[in-house]
Amino acid sequence: MNATRAPRMSPEDRRAHIVAATVPLILEHGAEVTTRQIADAAGIAEGTVFRAFADKHELIDACIAHVMDPADSIRVLEGIDGAQPLEAKIEQVVTLLHDRVGAVVRFMTALGPRDHERHRKGRPGDHHHPPLGEVTDVVTDLLAPDADRLRVPVATAVEYLRILVFGTAMPFLSSGAASDPAQLATFILHGIAKEGD
Repeated sequence: MNATRAPRMSPEDRRAHIVAATVPLILEHGAEVTTRQIADAAGIAEGTVFRAFADKHELIDACIAHVMDPADSIRVLEGIDGAQPLEAKIEQVVTLLHDRVGAVVRFMTALGPRDHERHRKGRPGDHHHPPLGEVTDVVTDLLAPDADRLRVPVATAVEYLRILVFGTAMPFLSSGAASDPAQLATFILHGIAKEGD
């Protein structure tokens, strides 16, 4: 059988292509996924994986960075119409963040405790935790026009929102009874809005 010939790509695009093929495999097989499975999913020869990454650990590092990267979520948050009613904005923010946190938790759970611990410790200069500051800033800006409807400062409301979303998206913290984003948004709204709103 002829070896799979990889299409021409820049090194950066090649790495991104391999990472995109690997993330679903980790969700299915965990850290035990083989480079043969990765190569088949990416439509490349196995040797191409090792030309793009020093070893499987480096590839897993790149997958973690990809899953943790909030850039896509930030773009969606920035696209939410700030002129909408507060209720609509809260529900959209909660739904997006709940889905994102859930995806990260599912990935890290599939990766397993051994690799999770390795990446938690990391190597010098490694930072695998998602930069929440940008997400918080975007949500704060989105809710700022409704500050007069809130019984707490906007920054405090956003912190409550974040804590509740993260808590209900974590299977080891939540039974799942409060995992519906729409219901959670309603709870958050009536917990932070002034009486009568």
